[in-house]
Amino acid sequence: MIDVVDSSRWEPRPAPAPEQGERSVTSMFGRRALVERLCSGALSGFPPLTLLTGEAGSGRSAVLDAVAGELVAAGARVVSIRVGEHERSTPYGVLYRLLTAVEELGGREREPTSTRDSVLGLVARLSADTGRAGDVSDRLANTVLSSVRRYAPLTVLIDDAQWTDAATASLLDRLTRLFAGQGCSIVATWRIGHSTGQDGQRRAAEPARLEADGFARFVPLRPLTRAQSAAFLADSVRAVPDAELVDRLHTASRGNPAALRSMIEVHRQAGVLRVVDQHAYTRPAVEWPSLSESHPLLAPIHETGSVRWSVARAMAVLAPLDENAVGLAAEALDLDPETVRAALDSLVTDRVLVGSRGARQRWRFRIPAVRDALESSLGPYERRRLCALAATAVRDGTAEPDDENYLPDRLADAGKLVDSRRSAELLLTRGVEVMFTDGLHAVRWLRAVLDRASDPEQRAVAVLTYSAACAIHGRMTEAADGARATLLEHADRLPVEMLQEVAIVYVTGLAACERWSELYRLGEGEPPPVPGGPANELVTRAFALIVQGRWAEGDRLLAENQRLWSAANPITADFGHMFRGGAGVLLGDPSTLRRSLADPGIWSASEYPQHRFEQARYEVDMLLQLGELDEAMRVLDDRELALEQLQTPDQSLVLLLRGEHSKGLDAARRSIADGVYSARPLAPVRMAHGAAGVLTGRGWLSRARQLIGMVRGRHLGHVLDHAESWALYALGEESEADELLRSGLRSADEQGFVLGTDWMWADLAVREHRRGDTGAAEECVCRGGSVAEALGTGRSEIAWLLSRALVHGDRDSGRAAVRLARERAMPDEMAWTFLRAARSGVDTARLLPEAYELFGELDALLWRARTRGIMREHDISVPGRGVVTTENERLLAVLVTEGLGNRQLATVLGTSEKSVEGRLTRMFARTGHRSRVELAAAMLTGEYTP
Repeated sequence: MIDVVDSSRWEPRPAPAPEQGERSVTSMFGRRALVERLCSGALSGFPPLTLLTGEAGSGRSAVLDAVAGELVAAGARVVSIRVGEHERSTPYGVLYRLLTAVEELGGREREPTSTRDSVLGLVARLSADTGRAGDVSDRLANTVLSSVRRYAPLTVLIDDAQWTDAATASLLDRLTRLFAGQGCSIVATWRIGHSTGQDGQRRAAEPARLEADGFARFVPLRPLTRAQSAAFLADSVRAVPDAELVDRLHTASRGNPAALRSMIEVHRQAGVLRVVDQHAYTRPAVEWPSLSESHPLLAPIHETGSVRWSVARAMAVLAPLDENAVGLAAEALDLDPETVRAALDSLVTDRVLVGSRGARQRWRFRIPAVRDALESSLGPYERRRLCALAATAVRDGTAEPDDENYLPDRLADAGKLVDSRRSAELLLTRGVEVMFTDGLHAVRWLRAVLDRASDPEQRAVAVLTYSAACAIHGRMTEAADGARATLLEHADRLPVEMLQEVAIVYVTGLAACERWSELYRLGEGEPPPVPGGPANELVTRAFALIVQGRWAEGDRLLAENQRLWSAANPITADFGHMFRGGAGVLLGDPSTLRRSLADPGIWSASEYPQHRFEQARYEVDMLLQLGELDEAMRVLDDRELALEQLQTPDQSLVLLLRGEHSKGLDAARRSIADGVYSARPLAPVRMAHGAAGVLTGRGWLSRARQLIGMVRGRHLGHVLDHAESWALYALGEESEADELLRSGLRSADEQGFVLGTDWMWADLAVREHRRGDTGAAEECVCRGGSVAEALGTGRSEIAWLLSRALVHGDRDSGRAAVRLARERAMPDEMAWTFLRAARSGVDTARLLPEAYELFGELDALLWRARTRGIMREHDISVPGRGVVTTENERLLAVLVTEGLGNRQLATVLGTSEKSVEGRLTRMFARTGHRSRVELAAAMLTGEYTP
């Protein structure tokens, strides 16, 4: 069976867009010390000139804005000017703006003639003077100083100073030297890497002389570190970013804030940046949307002129071809090769490209995201033309790119400008090679084959593999449509075994896309029939019923026709066996599963390696549903499979059952973010049940309920009701929790479901016993015994034994439950078994401290706090006073972040509102956070971890 992915099925929320009016996401991530350093220098006035240098998108403006804010807060006078490229042609234009801004500061008595008018008059007179230019600059600088220093202390902030007009720039040296000791300073940003010819070189030399004389300093703005990029991401998406997401975006942006912001937006638009349980994840396949030249990543390049812009876009495709890129770009753009070389040199100077000379002239983009953005800006014909030239150069041996994916990528984009037959052959071969490992490339290449394959046999294979690749990598609409096309148009060219696999992909795709009307017709056997014969059609119908949640009907259909499908081709027979086994586990009859575990020879398709692998994964999955961890691990060992080869929900279940709760929770989040939806739909729900339990135990009650809401669908609703009831109990909403538990059990009864009801009956027995309803409690014990007998698992037996110990006062049953839990050695199960047995009067003095210790190992802060209260009720000392204080503060911080009010906090913590107020006051004083909102924001992004 093939795993498929569907993000909409799980409904993790997309990463939120930044709110209007919020601070720029290029804000101070790790740059607070830099801002303080710049402010300190500006306030001291020494040196009088500070140049903050950085490449395009490095966040110079954001830092300067932060400096302005800090200076104003400190009571300093600040004048801010942002210079545009168009101002270079206006002599003294920036000087005029500066003087206008200074006079608008106010606070001083205005003179009859404004400073700027005096200066402009002087400019007019001096312009007609034939004296030396130096004298003009000196006289102007002195005039400006005499007017400006009246407003001292004053800091002038100039953004993008590289665009300052030449006339104003000529005053820089003299004015800076005059500012020294006068209470006036200049802080300016300077974009490095912008090629401005000799004029730019001359301007850059002036600050260098001032630095040498001690009147200026250069402060480089470094790229974000990985940790700073992670903080940037957390602030942008309001969630803790996954390490893989941080690595991908930090690498693509090279720590450039503008590029990082653009990458976040691209991932958001593509729908692959998903937030689950306040953690952000990315799905692997990202296709860039078409970007205009005004996009922040592209505008700095577009502003340099049409030739450089065109060459940069061409290099997005041609750069891997090294020296050959020059001639190919010249041909594509109808330019002289020397013109292309000159443009490339300028792009290197502008820090768009990195050039290297050696045996071969090479170029690469300094920021990978810029290359991707440039390629996305190409029009359809431009892209096809460039890709056709590149593919031809590689195929005829003229060029040899290092990347083995380069040629198929170029062929896929070249369309009909390359030989269709040859390109289809290569794309099909490479698409099949990477269909399990590289979804982005596999889907693109195989889709391109569909556009050009003319041979019927080749087209049949292409449609089949394209559908499978889409299913594996989350394009569920395409997977379902491709599978349907295969069944309707190419069935006569495929063997029955393959047709059965395609039919399963089709049904799974329909379920993932929630196309229920089609599934209903398929389950009812409506035409057109599934190709491949009666057995294929019957097994496909049964699966269509199962994915609709009609497990009993699907099982009945298979049971009534077992002779038909069990004697069919090996693939169909094994699918029928798996579906019956899964239904049996859910319906309380795991005998089919037990037979396959006892006799591996029952499988018909064991000679197929992929199906042998799937058989093992099916058995492990079913055992994990039943809570039989040791047996599941034995199957893995016997089949020589690693944990990582299981589907992510099963990996999460293993980790949760082992007591590795943090790892298991992360795997659960990742699974929901990826949207894995397979032919075995029970595991994701059981995974969510376990993950929600972990969150509840750690105090994240709202998050637990939100996670449950993400996975609610057509399967195991009663199991999710059970998990949600825990959160309601913790909040003190006991009547609502009881009703949810009862309604979940009623729903399970109506559908004939047994799996997952064992601990539900045990929980309800506790509730009925506490209310004094002996009859209802006895009924719960009876029903729990029936479940234990049907499933025959250690988990169901423990639940039943604990119910007997409580309701019947049967301490021997309690001790038996404790012994069995110790044998199974699953930390969470042991903790709850010990706690309930102790509360039933079984070895209370010994078991309560053991349960307390186990909850501590699981970091279950809420259950540990509750257990402390129970221990005190039984006069059992609680060890580690300092640890208790720390844990109480951690739990309080979690609950405050959850948005609980003081009354709710008192209920959850089992204390008074007055006590809560005192705890909050002490916590805020210790942490430095000034409000609940501030604390919650710090907790949300991981900035504060109590």
